[in-house]
Amino acid sequence: MSIKEQRKQAIIAMVDRVRHCLNEGINIDSIELAKRELMKLCEQWELFPREDFPVPSDEQPELFFHIYEDPVQEYSLYVYSALPGQAYRPHNHGNSWAIVAAIEGMEIHSLYRQAGYSSTVEWVTDIIVKPGTAVSLLPGGIHAIQSAGDCPLLHLHFYGKSFEIQGERTEFDVKTGQAHHLTLDENNLSYIIDARH
Repeated sequence: MSIKEQRKQAIIAMVDRVRHCLNEGINIDSIELAKRELMKLCEQWELFPREDFPVPSDEQPELFFHIYEDPVQEYSLYVYSALPGQAYRPHNHGNSWAIVAAIEGMEIHSLYRQAGYSSTVEWVTDIIVKPGTAVSLLPGGIHAIQSAGDCPLLHLHFYGKSFEIQGERTEFDVKTGQAHHLTLDENNLSYIIDARH
């Protein structure tokens, strides 16, 4: 059996376990159980060789390989391959939950909460995502990302919906207290490679 076939089987098994974890609803406890399942998949690092998910170039320093989406578009898995130095300001993932776990490399995920109904966000804590750790967000959860160290990143990003159907995202400017709304579509997703087949 090829690595790609083994990877597909492992992903489907992981998604089935996550579906069971979230069957009664999405909350802090159930998303924590789902996070553990994604971390177990990361432990099978041999299923994610660099030959399939190469380190990107300076011209395109990050790539998302879309490797799985279930038939009813409830679960979507990406392999994130990036050069050191990538960063994202505070943002949510629209109406989707999110889990990020590491195979190689390290990121700092800064978690925020929105101050009431305003556009102001308050820092809550930092979580270091490296091999053996992960971070999870409920729908509407806000995080900023900063890569750390000199090692290229190879992380798994798991969502309740693919980028294209997550709905309107919100990005937050901590300094000005302003919010910016955007919807991801084919015009701003050039860094995604469809690797589902």
